[in-house]
Amino acid sequence: MTLILPECITGFSYSDCPAPGSDIETFENICLDFASQKGGTCFFILGDGVTPNYEQANIRIGERTIYVLLSHLYPVIGISKLEPFQYEYIDVPELTDLFPDTYQIPSAAELNERFDLSLQPFLSEVDRMQIEYWNPKTIGNVIFHYWD
Repeated sequence: MTLILPECITGFSYSDCPAPGSDIETFENICLDFASQKGGTCFFILGDGVTPNYEQANIRIGERTIYVLLSHLYPVIGISKLEPFQYEYIDVPELTDLFPDTYQIPSAAELNERFDLSLQPFLSEVDRMQIEYWNPKTIGNVIFHYWD
């Protein structure tokens, strides 16, 4: 079933975007705690608030690195096994179960699903214009991106 995206998910608007924002401090604490519990390390790549449109935690445990993404606009999290521009979303329930219910955590199947604009009733006109311009391939590419 297709994940239905909210208005302004792309971060583009005519300054009337109802997006609630995200709790970055809780996100960072949970990622740091998870890495510590697993004997790993965690560091953050912070954007300028515009590009990318998300925060990124890089968690390394042994030889494996995962990239945890948090949208700036909505409390939506995605986890990838590949770095920017090549995201391949994965499920890591032992991490995602640590987040409170205020975060939305779509499944890997939902984030990797091919994006179909016709199935998205709530996107704004500006969202639609940006999506048509950038032509994202997956739902995850709409939520987490470097568009500017």
